[in-house]
Amino acid sequence: MNSGNILIVDDEEEVRALMVEVLSDEGYTTTQASNEQEAIGSIKKNIPDMVFLDLWLGDNEIAGIELLEKIKSHNYDVPVVMISGHGTIDVAVEAIKKGAFDFIEKPFVIDRLLLMCSRAMELRKLKQENIALRHSSRDSDAYTVGVSPFVASIRQVVDKIATTNSRVFIKSPIGVGADAIAYDIHKKSHRRTYPFVYVNCICNNFEKFDNDLFGTDRKLGHFQQADNGTIFLDDVSKLSQDTQRRLMSFLQEGRYGIRNRNIYVDVRIICSSSEEHIAYVLDNGLFSRELFYRLNISAITIPPIDERREDIVPLLEYYLARSDQLFGFPRKNFSEKALAILQSYNWPGNIYQIRNVVESSLINAGDSGDNFIHSQHIPQEITSSTKEKLDALQVAKFVALPLKEAKDAFESDYLRVQVERFSGNISQTAAFIGMERSALHRKLKLLNVGRAVRNAKKKK
Repeated sequence: MNSGNILIVDDEEEVRALMVEVLSDEGYTTTQASNEQEAIGSIKKNIPDMVFLDLWLGDNEIAGIELLEKIKSHNYDVPVVMISGHGTIDVAVEAIKKGAFDFIEKPFVIDRLLLMCSRAMELRKLKQENIALRHSSRDSDAYTVGVSPFVASIRQVVDKIATTNSRVFIKSPIGVGADAIAYDIHKKSHRRTYPFVYVNCICNNFEKFDNDLFGTDRKLGHFQQADNGTIFLDDVSKLSQDTQRRLMSFLQEGRYGIRNRNIYVDVRIICSSSEEHIAYVLDNGLFSRELFYRLNISAITIPPIDERREDIVPLLEYYLARSDQLFGFPRKNFSEKALAILQSYNWPGNIYQIRNVVESSLINAGDSGDNFIHSQHIPQEITSSTKEKLDALQVAKFVALPLKEAKDAFESDYLRVQVERFSGNISQTAAFIGMERSALHRKLKLLNVGRAVRNAKKKK
């Protein structure tokens, strides 16, 4: 079994032979080069999974550094481990700052050599998985679907922030796509060819989380995995204070320690938290204000769906358009009654809840030959929640009233629901119910429905 392909660049034949023997016994395929020309030729022919590169080649004591810079300048996305002899440790550390994965000293400790291979191969695998992720099907554009002022501006905000190297803090409620925005920023930045690493900061075992984040002697941490790329810290406000201090130290010094080694990584940090929780932990001293200020260089605030209700229908249509890809069903639409129920719902789970409800409704509707998804196909949690609001339009409450009062009461309730449904947009409401805009304005004023209009607009 081939564990990976390793290029060994060293001008000493005995050193290369020793490394080939050790690595071959572990299942690695090896290629050798004694100078820069042979190394570059070998890489162009077949990009290896990792490179061992001696700092001193021939008479040039910094030839390894120069070759490392050429490998990086050609965007060969391969981990390079520097081989350091006596008296070149400082140069090896400098090489890490220039993009080397790590360094190993001569004479070799075999266990450390093999550990270095294992960790480098793990990084290579993660980078390859990241490439697959970039080309996989994602609904990362869902947050740009709609007609609200937020949707009109967010793409420009993302495009502008992506070109910088600043840290980003996204304030967002659950389910609005903060991870998709973070990924979009990454793939539009100069770091796009390097890893995007997602980290959920909610944990029960803080010591394990800290080890996962920063790594150990035997395991790459998330920061090392994201080297030259982007790390997304979701729910960053849940970090323990010990981890906060370590993160703060890394931001100040550009490195962190594992045992007696300093780890240098170059990553862009994007964070997210709900606006309410970050305010709470800051006010109660549970989150460092200095750390927050260092993370909050570029800020994005995402409103919940309930505050941009005009995006509900476009999002429903967005996910419906993918129904044939998801289930192989013919394209369906929501009936008017079903659409009214969905528009009246508050959507606490935001975009991701809309996606799940569309998928659930499609499954419930099945391949019945009907082109519509009806109210009975919508999950009960949605219909039950909106029942009280829609019951306002039932006849029972009007039977004890004279005709004119019942008519006025019905029109008032009906228009209030419709105005809220379209987030206070009079033009959209008028178009839907079949009235002239000016006539609807007069009717709302006559029936004293102005408060519903103001409340609907406040939510936007």
